[in-house]
Amino acid sequence: MIEFLAALKTQRNASEHTVKAYENDLRKFVLYAGRGLDWRRVDHLTIRGFLSDVLENGLSKASTARALASLRSFFRWMGREGLIRQNPATLVSTPKLPKKLPRVPTIEEVNGLLDTNLPENAAFPARDRVIFELLYGCGLRNSELVGIKLDDIGWSNEAIRVRGKGKRSV
Repeated sequence: MIEFLAALKTQRNASEHTVKAYENDLRKFVLYAGRGLDWRRVDHLTIRGFLSDVLENGLSKASTARALASLRSFFRWMGREGLIRQNPATLVSTPKLPKKLPRVPTIEEVNGLLDTNLPENAAFPARDRVIFELLYGCGLRNSELVGIKLDDIGWSNEAIRVRGKGKRSV
């Protein structure tokens, strides 16, 4: 399992949060399956039982879907390493997730925010204004905004490099 987590980080460029979440999911599975777990003997029924168990114990459907993704990735890696012949997790369907859209502020709300003077207690009002402009005007995720480094700003051509999920430039 340790080798898989290392490969996840280096080969797939997964974030530390993803690696930690996958590790937690795999540890929960090991606890569910019991001591002496032989990964080669795990079947789709064991995986379904595990997912059912974590759902019954209060894990959300989104977290349960991620736990399944963790197991699928782990078994896929084991297959590439020649440790198993087939991936039992591919036979398990992903739980249906509710689709919820984020609340987007209206144009009037954003313009009202940008047209007002920022509070006097703001340490860097110009920076804060740029943050709002980037979040709303460019539709950046919070994580993309926080990931911008000084080297990503092209002052001469007035461009900013933004790295999306998986640290890909967008």
